[in-house]
Amino acid sequence: MREVVYTELGHARRQVLHQRALALLASEGARASELAYQALAAGEAEEAYRYSIQAADEAMAIFAVEDAIGHYEQARALFQEHKRLQTVLPAPEVEHLYVYLERAYVFLNAWEKAQEAYEELLAYAQHEHLPRMVSMTLNRLAILAVQQSKDKPKVRALLEDAWQMAETSHDQRALAETEWTLAQITALVWEEPTYALSHGEHALEMARGIHHQELEARSLSLLGVIHMLEGGFQEAMHCLEAALALYALLGNEQTASQGFSVTGLLSVAPPTQGHHHIHQAASLHPVAYFLIGAPPTQYFTNRATETLCWGLLALAQVNVGQVHNSIRSGRRALALSQEIKNVWAQINSTLCLIYGLLEAGVYEEALVLTQQAMALAQTLPPTVNRQLFLTALGSTYQALQQWEEAHRILEEAVAVAETLDHGSSSVPTLSRLCMNDALVGDWELAHRYALKAITLRRSHSATLIPLDFYSHYEMETLLRLGDARQAREEVHRLGERLGPYRRFRIPYLRSLAALAAWEGQREQAIGHLREAAGLAAEIGLPAEQWQIQAALGRLHKEAGEQAQARTAFAEAARIIQELAEGIGDEALRTSFLAGLPLQGVLQHQAPQRPLYYFGFSGPDCFRNGLAAG
Repeated sequence: MREVVYTELGHARRQVLHQRALALLASEGARASELAYQALAAGEAEEAYRYSIQAADEAMAIFAVEDAIGHYEQARALFQEHKRLQTVLPAPEVEHLYVYLERAYVFLNAWEKAQEAYEELLAYAQHEHLPRMVSMTLNRLAILAVQQSKDKPKVRALLEDAWQMAETSHDQRALAETEWTLAQITALVWEEPTYALSHGEHALEMARGIHHQELEARSLSLLGVIHMLEGGFQEAMHCLEAALALYALLGNEQTASQGFSVTGLLSVAPPTQGHHHIHQAASLHPVAYFLIGAPPTQYFTNRATETLCWGLLALAQVNVGQVHNSIRSGRRALALSQEIKNVWAQINSTLCLIYGLLEAGVYEEALVLTQQAMALAQTLPPTVNRQLFLTALGSTYQALQQWEEAHRILEEAVAVAETLDHGSSSVPTLSRLCMNDALVGDWELAHRYALKAITLRRSHSATLIPLDFYSHYEMETLLRLGDARQAREEVHRLGERLGPYRRFRIPYLRSLAALAAWEGQREQAIGHLREAAGLAAEIGLPAEQWQIQAALGRLHKEAGEQAQARTAFAEAARIIQELAEGIGDEALRTSFLAGLPLQGVLQHQAPQRPLYYFGFSGPDCFRNGLAAG
């Protein structure tokens, strides 16, 4: 009956009734989606457009992304169909539509539709002669290209066009954003941190000059990344802590401001208030990290970048030897990423947490988290994260004494890095492969990986490479195959690059011990190992502790110092048992304890592994020992 009556009313009468319904529902605070329907049926294109945007924003704020896309697409269709809308709508409102439509599509990994939305926005900005919007959209297109394919020529061309447009129009905000984007992509994708540093510092300077707190926080965060890639871990921590302080202020402001808070996005406003809300939000659209995907709102963009800061701080803390602080920062990053339901941030947070857990000997949790994150990463485009996660997973299997599985995964990580042309990030992976093969006795393969790691490390401009903690196995491999000259050179190079970082001093001391043992300087080797053991205990590195104690036990045993040898072996065995007790899964624990290097310690027998484990000094004795083995 209702449908018959509605049909027989006629078009004009129906519009009048929908106009009355719209006015009544708006006064009663109805949902924006219902108001958009009434406005559309009433023929009120402008109100339908704005209520559609508001309904979409409300849906995005609660992650109802598909619903949001429906509303944004309705607004997009209205904008394209009604010439009047194209003339009366302020540019920030149009920008808001297309930027958030793109974010919604990226959230669902609909990359072609996201690209189409930005290209439409670019055409609009060019037609309306809006240089800032042109420049910002070109920046966004560059990041979209990075997220999908890392097409370097395409990305570079987009950024050059963005820079020229901003420079021509003397737009400081657009220039600052372009500098920031250049710094991000140059550092994280093209691996040119020195070049990226100047762009990042310029972006920070400009952000402060225009009093743009969000861009200042983002620039500090990025500078933290760049310093870390350059081996300046203390500088990285200072930048990241300053960024986090700013994000805390931004979070307080957003909570207090209806326009930026989640509750504000969920509130219903009349068209004039909705216009103001959209204008405010559009004016603050940042060009986000490509590492955080496409957060659905500005609020979630800031939270995702804050999450990334906590994760990066965790990674920096691992490199300076603050293991427990690193785990706390990593757990906070992961909790925040889960709270805001950002898969990209969750993957990066997990990666940053895993290394702290491995350092502290929390192997089972590291394995579970890595496997979960790897499954999430399968839903995203291939990026550098895949290589880093494969390295983390391989490292976890190594810690759990699953050497064959670790080798397979680490080799895959190297292959991915070669495909993506990420050379220096392969150094820790290659070094771990060298360690893997040394510990299972494949010295020829270990030597091949050692030479690759050394070559890449020498070509890298950084003082230290993050997570490059296992170079001592390369030294042992070189000595094992008779290349003492190169081993000495690499130990000397490492000593020159150490800086104030205790975590990197441990592989240096272990390298010195290997060299001293090979040269027959047993007391000197013991001294280096004891210093390394003290540092490992202070930092809280159980895996390093048991390995160093086992090496001490073998050196004491060779010297006939049985009491000291028993003490060292007993300490190594105690640490191994504690690590095993931390593994709840019985099969995983059994597999861990069955590892050949661990069995050699638990049985007080020196396995045939790295050279100063054998207890021979000098090349002749070493070769005789190898033959006997």
